[in-house]
Amino acid sequence: MHRLAPLVCAGLVLAACSGPAAPPAVRVAGVPFHAQEGFRCGPASLAMMLGWTGLDVRADTLEAAFARRSGDPRKVLVAAAARYGRFAYPVSGLDAVIAELDSGHPVLLLENRGVAEKPLWNCVVAVGHDRGALLVNGGGQAGRAVSFDLLERLWGDAGHWGLVILNPGDLPVAPRRDGVVAAAANLGLAGRHWEAVLAYDAALARWPGDSEALTGLGASLRLLGDAQGAAEAYRAAAESTSTVAETRDGRRQ
Repeated sequence: MHRLAPLVCAGLVLAACSGPAAPPAVRVAGVPFHAQEGFRCGPASLAMMLGWTGLDVRADTLEAAFARRSGDPRKVLVAAAARYGRFAYPVSGLDAVIAELDSGHPVLLLENRGVAEKPLWNCVVAVGHDRGALLVNGGGQAGRAVSFDLLERLWGDAGHWGLVILNPGDLPVAPRRDGVVAAAANLGLAGRHWEAVLAYDAALARWPGDSEALTGLGASLRLLGDAQGAAEAYRAAAESTSTVAETRDGRRQ
């Protein structure tokens, strides 16, 4: 018994000195690289995100969407992704970004390299993380390590805004109902009604009977010429709204 004690203690000392094991590095596969030349960070980042979903889109073909608008590129990025039939879902905060990367989803990040009064927007694509740093495709380099501290300074001034772009029917790691319905609606506004149907179906699989998703589904089906499907969706939306109202009234009594 006494002979074993020093060995056990030595093991405890070694464990204490080594500390907890670092989490394994994560790298999202299949993200193409487009160099961000000049002021093409937005088009290049969007091309990388769309390429990961299976669309071969050149950065220069996306420049027109950004040239028509100056300033904050968030709305441009979301609308452009929807025009290509992709589900664009904003995320916020490092934990959310890490969760998406761990699930194999790249995340487009918006940085502010200026000051609050005079922002200088820059886009990069997070493709992984390793030992306290994000791995990003940005500028002329793929997989560049950016420490969390530096990221906080650049990304924090842009409101910790990120964008996940997925194939319609897929959902982010921790979806919010309102965000999913809004992303589906953006597809409809872009004229991508079949993709909107897929997104609304995914929302309803997650939140059955949601009246907003059912209403959006009905509108998309109507525009696709499916009158019967649209009527069924509208009917289900009305029934869901009525049930919610009755439940609310019952709680007040």
